Amino acid sequence: MTGVDFSSSALASAASLAKHLSLDGTWVETDVLDARAAVTGDFDLVYTSIGTINWLPDLDRWATQITGLLRAGGTFYIRDGHPVLYGLDEHADGLHMRYPYFNTGHAQVWDEETTYAGNGTVEHPRTYQWAHPLSDILNSLIKAGLQILRVDEGTTLPWKFSPRMVQVPDGFAWPETERDLVPCTYTIIARKL
Repeated sequence: MTGVDFSSSALASAASLAKHLSLDGTWVETDVLDARAAVTGDFDLVYTSIGTINWLPDLDRWATQITGLLRAGGTFYIRDGHPVLYGLDEHADGLHMRYPYFNTGHAQVWDEETTYAGNGTVEHPRTYQWAHPLSDILNSLIKAGLQILRVDEGTTLPWKFSPRMVQVPDGFAWPETERDLVPCTYTIIARKL
């Protein structure tokens, strides 16, 4: 197992968890857009976790890293927040679009001192995020040489995106009357040809 992140503290947390679970791992501190150059070896599985690609301006470069890390026949798996979800105003009384669904070529700029990873504040509160419609995500993977095997969309999240969301057995969801109106996550499984 090899983990890649640009944050040394995130990698230290991953290493600590792996040690606690008696798992061996290699931890590489690098920009995910440079992963192929920084990581040794080829892999049967590349996994991109929730909350990753909205920080990336270039999905074609991201997808090329994935293909470069996979062995022939290897599998790519991603589960992430749905681009429609990220377009919603999380503080509105109902389901209202506020942010771009389509990539405008410009980053959305946020200044928030709090962190989604727990209590406390962050030292550098400015972040940049890019909107990536589902079509751009799928097409970047196809362009990089991956065969799409499956695409799913889900109604629950592992975090509370909006104060209006309710807790359900497998995370958080919109109130029952709105649950089937907006996807919360998507999952893509692809294979390197």
